[in-house]
Amino acid sequence: MHKTINQLIKLQSLDNELKTINDKLGDLPETVKTLKYQIEEKQEENKKNSKTIVENQALIRKNEATTSDANVAMKKYQEQLYLVTTNREYDALTAEIDFSKKEILTAEDAILMAEENNEELKEKIKATEINIEKIKEELKNAKKDLKQTIKSTETEKEKLEAEKEKITKLIPKKYLNIYKRVYNARNGLAVVPIKRNACGGCNNRIIPQKRVEIYKENKIFVCDVCNRFLYSEKAIDDEHK
Repeated sequence: MHKTINQLIKLQSLDNELKTINDKLGDLPETVKTLKYQIEEKQEENKKNSKTIVENQALIRKNEATTSDANVAMKKYQEQLYLVTTNREYDALTAEIDFSKKEILTAEDAILMAEENNEELKEKIKATEINIEKIKEELKNAKKDLKQTIKSTETEKEKLEAEKEKITKLIPKKYLNIYKRVYNARNGLAVVPIKRNACGGCNNRIIPQKRVEIYKENKIFVCDVCNRFLYSEKAIDDEHK
């Protein structure tokens, strides 16, 4: 068998084993990432709600001051009513009293709305904190599972990666680049045997002349359709005899 195609077959085998190890991790890495994002998102939500509560408290204090000032002014105008001597003065004081009343009503409505909003926000923050604790527990378990899985496959993975590094150094750069491109484009399968006179990857039929050349095992061929490297299973069987 051609030396380079033999090395490519070994590289494909190593990548298959590494993929199996990575598959053992399943969606744990993504789960950990998602849970972390959820915690950060909810913490940011609580931070914004807490800021709104502080802003509402400032608004409440401002409107309480407005209410207090308006009450003082209204009381003063009401006392002055008894001292007026003309209708014009009476109308002017009555207008000031009405304005103060409106100020008080507007301020009291604003205080009530801010207080109700704060109660809602406090309940929401409380519920979110409980939710965050639950997610933290899920994250803790997911991290634990991920760590255990990584630990159980660490030695094997390091061994395979060392072998892969060694074999890639032996493959000419031209063919290694083709392998990487096809591997990424063809779902991790870049080197395939001929099966039933067709490509073992895409099942495209291989013309007899090309099959004969592949069976001679002295050249490197790729599938005309999917660009995967092709080899004869018979050659592998002969090597193992």
